[in-house]
Amino acid sequence: MHIRNVVFIGFLVLPFSSNAHHAVAGNYDPDTIIEVEGEITDILWRNPHPQVSMRVVAEDGEVQEWGMATTALSNMRRWQIDPTFIEVGDTVRVAGNPSILVDHGLYISNVLTSDGEEVLLGGNVQPIWTDQTIEMSESRRLGVGDTSAPELGIFRVWSTPDTIPMLMPRDIGKTPDGRANLTEAALQVVDNFVWTRDNPLRNCSLKGMPLIMEAPYPFEIVQDGENILWHNEEFDTIRTIHMSPDASADGQPDSLLGYAVGYWESDTTLVVTTTKVNWGHLDGQGVPASTSMETLERFTVSPQGDRLDYTITITDPEYLIEPMTFSKHWVWYPDAEVGNYDCLVAAED
Repeated sequence: MHIRNVVFIGFLVLPFSSNAHHAVAGNYDPDTIIEVEGEITDILWRNPHPQVSMRVVAEDGEVQEWGMATTALSNMRRWQIDPTFIEVGDTVRVAGNPSILVDHGLYISNVLTSDGEEVLLGGNVQPIWTDQTIEMSESRRLGVGDTSAPELGIFRVWSTPDTIPMLMPRDIGKTPDGRANLTEAALQVVDNFVWTRDNPLRNCSLKGMPLIMEAPYPFEIVQDGENILWHNEEFDTIRTIHMSPDASADGQPDSLLGYAVGYWESDTTLVVTTTKVNWGHLDGQGVPASTSMETLERFTVSPQGDRLDYTITITDPEYLIEPMTFSKHWVWYPDAEVGNYDCLVAAED
């Protein structure tokens, strides 16, 4: 067994796809790929990142214990990859991004199994060693929804295609254009933000509005009496959209998800206004949000029922000079379902 460091340049797409978990980008070096070969000594299948322990014998004979993480168990399920491709006792080769915080840490993107098959653990990951691959199913890779049930309208399970960028860019508080739209109070918060100290997403911490709307996991929209529920697999999050003409946020308590009031603009477009949000974060990357923030969302289902288009406009007089608008879409796969997230805290997160 051996350890080999390799930097792939140009043709290799790095595993930090558009839907990579935010905590990953702050803990691992996205510009470097290394390969490690060894024996699997332990596996913890969990969200947000399964944990893999590996015993490695280096070229000088030193025995090393490596701690590794990979894409969420929920991602494997939505990509239709069976996680039993590795088991304790297997000798495998893995490739991925090394930790920037600890020695012998890795975020796995590729696995060469003991059977000689290469598993690709990301929407944009390319094979390194073989063309015998286990990867995202073809329907998921194409990112095209199914048109067989237009009568369902908006009320179904929706999935995020891995071919689209995240809802909000990760560099709002770092680029000139992004910073130009932040108030002085916001810039002070951004400039004092330290990822390793202030990351609001570590150790299974719940997401609030508006960032929860870019969660890559399946969600279902269901009718609940007069109201509508938005149920996302990540953290088993449920937003209640109050549809009564008399619904009002007046007197309602602040919360992570706020108080949402909706109405039908047409048979295919749902409009939702949310206030009373106290999560305190806009993007999870340092840009703050105040309790004065208001979001305006539009959900529009296609006539064929295969696609749900989404826009969100965020207004925050305390931290934003002008409102910011972001957009994305989801697609319908008949076999998709909202599963159990079961997030477990690990000491190394």
